[in-house]
Amino acid sequence: MRVAFYCPFMRPDSQASSGAARMGALFQQALRQSGADVMVPDLPLTRDAHGDAYAQERARVQSIEAAERLCGMISAGAITRPDVWFSYHVYYKAPDWIGPTLSRTLGIPYVVAEASHAPKRADGAWRLGHASATEALLEAQLLLAMTEFDRHCLLQLQPGRVVDFKPFIDTHLFNQPVDGSSFQRRLLSVGMMRDIRKIESYRMVAETMSLLETEGYSLVVAGDGKHRAQIETLFDRHVEAGSVVFLGEKSAKQVRALMGMSDLLLWPGIGEAYGLTYLEAQASGLPVIACRNRGVVDVTRDGETAILCSPGDCDGLARSIRALSSDPLRYSGMRLAAHRFVHQERSLVRAGLHLRQLLRALLA
Repeated sequence: MRVAFYCPFMRPDSQASSGAARMGALFQQALRQSGADVMVPDLPLTRDAHGDAYAQERARVQSIEAAERLCGMISAGAITRPDVWFSYHVYYKAPDWIGPTLSRTLGIPYVVAEASHAPKRADGAWRLGHASATEALLEAQLLLAMTEFDRHCLLQLQPGRVVDFKPFIDTHLFNQPVDGSSFQRRLLSVGMMRDIRKIESYRMVAETMSLLETEGYSLVVAGDGKHRAQIETLFDRHVEAGSVVFLGEKSAKQVRALMGMSDLLLWPGIGEAYGLTYLEAQASGLPVIACRNRGVVDVTRDGETAILCSPGDCDGLARSIRALSSDPLRYSGMRLAAHRFVHQERSLVRAGLHLRQLLRALLA
């Protein structure tokens, strides 16, 4: 089975700080795990972050031209004909004009993973991107919904072609055994600072640390971005007191090492699509303290591997941290449950097996 892979949003990169780039690389790995021969043609990106109608039209024209070139190369035998077209992360800011065109022309199935449908964008600055993404999703034979939020919207378009496919990671990178080690009050927050939505999560982390100020907790923050100076001001007194340390952006390997030295992941996750950091933390045996918000519920198990509070509830976050630090048996159980949940249910190997089943059924 030969699969053509395309991510119109950004180039997949397993070492990137962007969760979308890492998830794109993980899907390529999962497809190979499924037994597929994955081809990744050099194709234009279509992402328009600013609602620029001219940029959207230019991306459409470039995509159509690229699709014609690729079809020509396949017809001429310069590139082997794929059996399936697989696009990752298609939505109104990053529509896909190439996958549907190639799938129609070659008569092969069109599959989209992590698609989203936002009807409220139909008449806004991204109306071309929205219309084009919607057309692509309507042509898909299979839509892999990674969160309940996306699943609900996709069912409005293609009720018979939506399949749940939860986020996953390469658990082989987290192979340290986990035991019920004692709670040392070492907290970790991992989140980039490029997105305005991250500021709210960091504001909640700062307020939570204020509520824990006299109780001996420490926090390490890994992340960087254009809002860093603004975010650091939220923690001024904690930094001065030595209870909070900002490390800047860290590589994936360095973040794994930080997780191995921490007791809990504290990250509210306001506006998060889902957040691979949650899966990585749990794979390291870290329970999660976060908010019951958007895709956070799709990568944690509330009460078993995580404690999820209402968005904005800093008192709840602080109470949850205290509850685990004062109950060694519960903390130990959550560590083991977090590790087991990701390694058994959200591994790259399991994702590959699931993809193999889905693609074989589709081709059959």
